[in-house]
Amino acid sequence: MKENRKLKICFMGGNQAGLIGALTILSKEHQILSAVSFSDDVSSLFERLGTPVYESVEDEGFTRDLKDADVLFSVHGREIVSDDLLKFPRFGGVNVHPYLYKYKGADPVGTALKNGDFKASVGAHVMESAVDEGEVLVEDFTDASGSSSVTDIYNRLYPYYCSVILKVLEMYDGKK
Repeated sequence: MKENRKLKICFMGGNQAGLIGALTILSKEHQILSAVSFSDDVSSLFERLGTPVYESVEDEGFTRDLKDADVLFSVHGREIVSDDLLKFPRFGGVNVHPYLYKYKGADPVGTALKNGDFKASVGAHVMESAVDEGEVLVEDFTDASGSSSVTDIYNRLYPYYCSVILKVLEMYDGKK
């Protein structure tokens, strides 16, 4: 039986989706070397785990860890990562994004709600310097009809964050 080598991951993210992303990765026993946090709850999680937490992907410690990482995961990250930094992890970077198929950039769920678009999704794509334009690795869809707020839509999407991240981790398992 082939022994699974656990991935070494650098993580960036925030809010509930960031927490879900980090916990999903950790549930598969992959190692998170360090994190860039965009919310107190994500910072608190990593501090409790003894994982170094940085304010920016440009911080020296995070950049150093990127050089040892297999992949950079972004789940509600708020920084554009330069091509120079994306070259450091062995597999580059992956961004997890709601409504990837239709609404790139900031506030896709708010935009979808304003447009009455309830074909909701969570997708993962290869990170490039062009925002949300890398190759789509996986995208799972659900019907968010009846949602009346951004929070309602996110509550329907949170399980899809888990499934999408697990699918991406499986993809990289095959590349070890």
